[in-house]
Amino acid sequence: MNTGIATIEKDIEKMRDNLENTFNTFLNRKAAAEGDYMTEWVPYADVTEDNDGFTMMVALPGVNKADVETEVKENTLMIRGKREVSEITRKALIRQEIPSGRFYRAFKLAVPIKTSLVTAKLRDGILEIRLPKSEEAKPNKIIVL
Repeated sequence: MNTGIATIEKDIEKMRDNLENTFNTFLNRKAAAEGDYMTEWVPYADVTEDNDGFTMMVALPGVNKADVETEVKENTLMIRGKREVSEITRKALIRQEIPSGRFYRAFKLAVPIKTSLVTAKLRDGILEIRLPKSEEAKPNKIIVL
């Protein structure tokens, strides 16, 4: 019985990988059409929201902070950069699962952001970006008289 479950899990993983590869290929073509550089991988991200803003946690394993660019433009957060693998490591690779090369991610922001207060820090392979909402985007409690 466990063998059947393991087979199903592998099939689901293959389907997920195929879908992700198809989506990434589409993104690469779209980015190239828009004049951006081709991406080789798309980092995973978690997004949370509270009353004051959004927090993005983006998985960037082995990426140096100098190789990451972030920008908020026209209510869109863009994250781009690269992860380089040395030629010595590349020649010795038997299997590569940690992505390398150029990456790109864009998030359309549903509410106005205070762009001057956006912060980003990269620690332990996780890029954390804090996007504070503008005052008009924050909830406003109305006192009933």
